[in-house]
Parts: sequence; C-alpha cells; structure tokens
Amino acid sequence: MDSKMGSTFTYLILGVVAIALICSAVQAVDVDITVKDAEDGSYIKGASVYIDNHYEGKTDSDGEFSYEYDGNSRYTLKVTKSGYEDWDDRIDAKERTVVVRMDSGTVDFKVSVYDAGTVQPIRDARVDITGISTTFDDYERTDSSGCASFDLEDGEEYSVEISADDYAEITREIEVDSDTQSVQYWLYPEGQFAFKVMDARSNSPIEGAAVKVDGKGAGTTDGNGVVTVVLDGDGYYDVEVAHPSYLTYTKEVYLGENAVIENILLTKSTASLFVLVFDTEKKPISGAKVLVDGKDAGTTDAFGRLGLDAVVTGTHAFEVSAPGYVGQKENRKTGETTSDLVFELACAKVPVSVLVENPSHEPVGEVKICVNGAAAGSTSSAGMVSLDLAPGTYNITGTMDGYHQAVLETAVKAGSSGESVVLTLEPQGLPMGVIALLLIVVVVVVGIAGAVATGRVEIPNRRKPGRRAPPKRRQF
Repeated sequence: MDSKMGSTFTYLILGVVAIALICSAVQAVDVDITVKDAEDGSYIKGASVYIDNHYEGKTDSDGEFSYEYDGNSRYTLKVTKSGYEDWDDRIDAKERTVVVRMDSGTVDFKVSVYDAGTVQPIRDARVDITGISTTFDDYERTDSSGCASFDLEDGEEYSVEISADDYAEITREIEVDSDTQSVQYWLYPEGQFAFKVMDARSNSPIEGAAVKVDGKGAGTTDGNGVVTVVLDGDGYYDVEVAHPSYLTYTKEVYLGENAVIENILLTKSTASLFVLVFDTEKKPISGAKVLVDGKDAGTTDAFGRLGLDAVVTGTHAFEVSAPGYVGQKENRKTGETTSDLVFELACAKVPVSVLVENPSHEPVGEVKICVNGAAAGSTSSAGMVSLDLAPGTYNITGTMDGYHQAVLETAVKAGSSGESVVLTLEPQGLPMGVIALLLIVVVVVVGIAGAVATGRVEIPNRRKPGRRAPPKRRQF
C-alpha cells in the first residue's frame, strides 16, 4: 500500500513539472513590430530595433520586424532611423502587435552668403529653399553676418536659390543630414569678368601683372594669373596689361554677353648688354666667370668683357668670380635703358707663413712680427706665425730683445695658393764672424805658448846693440 502511494506521488510530481515546462514553452510568443512615417503613413525600411537597449535587428521593406518574447514582464522598445527622431516606449507583456509612428527629424540649417570679391558677408540677400521630395517651401533674408536659418527635415534634399541686388543669382541643391547643417556660398557681382594673364611661350600664369580697363586700374593678377573686374556688359573695352619683365599689352577687346574670362598672352621684354669685370685698380680681369640667375653665362675676354643677348627685363641675380679675387653677388635690374653692368672684384688675400729662426736654424718664439710697420702678431714656440695678405709688396719685420731686428721684403702674388717667409735673428754683440776669428787667434796663441813651455820650440838669443861677444880662447 505504501509503495503504491509512493509511486503515485512520484508520478504526480513529474506531471506537475511537465505541465510547467509546457506552459513555459507556450508563453514564448512573437511580437510583431511595424514602423511607419508619422506624417504620410509610409512604411520605414531599415529602422533599427532595440529591446531593453539591446540591438535586435532592422525592419524589412514592409517596415516590419518580429521579436520572440517570453511575455513575463514589460520591456522597453526603441526604434531609430536616420532622418527621424528616435522613438521609444514601455511595452506591456500582453501586447503582441506594436505599431511605431516616427516623426521626421529637423535640423537647424544655416546658409551663409559672401561677396566673392571682398569676402564680406552680404546682408538682405534672399535665400529660397524648396523641398525636392517634400512640400517644404520657404525663404529668409540674410542678417548682418550674411546668415539665414531654416528648420529642415533630416535626410531630405532641397533646392537653394540665392539672389541679391547687383549680384548674379545662383541655384544649388543640398542634402540635409546630421553631418551637413550649414553651407556657404559666394555671390559674384553682375557683370563680373576675369582676365587671365599668361606667358606667351610657356602658357604659365603671370603673377603681379597690372591690368587696366578703359584707363582704370582693375588690379594685379594673383598666383593664378587672374584678376577680376565688374564690367557694364558686352562690348569693346581698351585693355592694358603691364609687367616689369614683359612687353606692355595694349588692345581693344570685344567681350560678348556670355563671356566670363579673357586670356591675355604677354611676350617677355629682352635687352642685350655687356658685363664688365675689373679689379680695384680698374684693370680688366680676364677669365672671370659670370652666372645669371644661377646659370652659367660665360667668361670675360681679355678686356674683362662678356656680352649677354636677350636678357629678360627685370631683376636678376648676378654672380661674378675669378681666381685670386673675392667673388661678388648682386641683384641687378636690366632693361632697354640699362647700361653695361660693371663689377669690381677685390683681390683675395693670400696665406703667408712666417718662420723666425736663429743662425743655428733653431725656431725662435715670441718674436714680434710687423708688416709695413703695423703689428701682425707674434711667433709661436715653433717660431711660426700665419698672415693673410692681399697681393702686393710688404716689409716683414721680426723683433725680439737680445737680437738684432730682421727685415725682409716680400712680394705676394695674386692668385697664389700661399707664400713662405724665413727671418733669421742675429744675437746682439760682436758679429759671429768676428767672434769666430778671435776664437781662432786665441787657440793659436795658446798652442804656441804651450809648445815653448815644454821646450819644443827654442827661442834664439838676441844681443844688445854695440856689444860684441868675447872671443873664444884656444887651448893648447
């Protein structure tokens, strides 16, 4: 009996569990979500669906999205789509169908208008904006900062038309989104015309050309060779273009009704001239090398002259150099009235090495060196001093206590790679030759005296005058 009751109880528990599982499975249901445009009721494709801030997917082409939900509690449904304001709400667990109606998002859109010539804002310009895919149609006038503001729908396309007194009207198309919330436009004055000035040979733009129209200055060309001017309409105009390096352009030009730019070609103005190169004594320098704007133009002849043909009018960088001379760099202007260009080169200094020694050819340090009487330095312990002298003739003097002054005339040649000078200082007192002779005499005298003392040399007796020697006696 007890065993039967135990089995029955077991089966009862299993049945309850099975029923609970079945009920749980039954409660997991699909929730159908439909997303529509709040204004026209159209279905919105590609809207993002979030459940309790978790991304679940996007709506299909019919604006629908199905979500499997357990139905136990309320949840937060959020839908987003570019061009629309975000939608979110708390959804009851019993709801099986949810319809989301999204309002179009708006953007505070700004249009700024500027004068193309002065880059100043244009006040009271009329800005008309018309929706291309919407019914929006409105206009505003720009304020003192050249700005007009509109509330436009995010993700929509619009046509923008801008007009102002004395300016050419423009029309543009824009697409508004979160990344594009403002635009800027130039307005060009009515009748504005452009001249583009170029080199006749290379077609490269010419900067800094002065343009006149009917005798009135229109300005100078920019880096693109362009200058703009406001004209009174189509017709004939007297145009003059001048540039320091080009021949002046003067011509009557017809500008048609639809013309906006006129190309003007300038021919370079050239002149022939001579470059003359002299030294500081006005003597011509032959073989001087001449560079013009960094390019080799040639070397001067025996008269120090170099002829240059077709030099473009303007300012050029000249560089003149010659062996043994200090090079010269100068910017010189050239033109039809330019006379010969004269360059004067100073002789380059030559390194001169001075060695001072004594009669025994030993170097003497701390010797004061003068050049033409002017102090030039003192010798080192090696008896050396280095000088830089211009070509010419110099008296180089060496002076030191205890020595006689040494003077040597030296010629320094132009273009020399270096000169050497040797000064010999004689000690003060008797000349060395005299001292040597005295030494020889002393040695000889000492030698003779020594020989006499040792008896090696017999000195004959000398009788006194008036006295005879006694006769020798004979011995028998």
